[in-house]
Amino acid sequence: MDSPSPNPLWLRRQCLAGLLAVAASAAAPWAQAAGERSIRIPQAQLQSAVAAQFPLARSWQGMVVIQLQKPAVQLQAESNSLRAALEVWLTEKLMGGEYPGQLALDFGLYYRDEDATIRMHRVRVQQLQMQGVPQQYQPLFQTYAPSLAEQVLNGLVVYELPASQRLLLQGLGYTVQRIEVQAAELRIVLAPKTAANNNAKQP
Repeated sequence: MDSPSPNPLWLRRQCLAGLLAVAASAAAPWAQAAGERSIRIPQAQLQSAVAAQFPLARSWQGMVVIQLQKPAVQLQAESNSLRAALEVWLTEKLMGGEYPGQLALDFGLYYRDEDATIRMHRVRVQQLQMQGVPQQYQPLFQTYAPSLAEQVLNGLVVYELPASQRLLLQGLGYTVQRIEVQAAELRIVLAPKTAANNNAKQP
């Protein structure tokens, strides 16, 4: 007696399951706890991803150029936010003056589903210290440099999910539900797209 032919739908499901298994094995760190799937990004990995976006330079009305470089990222679990300290280099174009400094800022994160990126959100400069700025330029720098830095950094990519993780999300029909800042890592909590809220998405 001939064996029945395999159901094509069953075969497709088995192939998809096999692909997802391969993707999952390549997508570490991938975890599931308390009924939630999540991706974990250690601080060192996040620091490396952020540093790869620098240096950045922008100008303000052709008068002042600000360059940001060498970010050092800290996780702030108590406020579910991050802090970064950066080196700043300001160039005043009229007289050609150049001034080094340090910048400290806080920011949140959001997830953009279109390109599977995690980006800076609500950047707020907390401290700006400049060296050697002439007295007549100090009000200008203190007023406009923080605002310019916030404009440069808002929306900046800090991490992009690798292809293996994107494949896994697509195969499972999942997306990012929320981003949790923990003491030593980011925890990217996942949920089915139909059930996910917008906590991690750009407002």
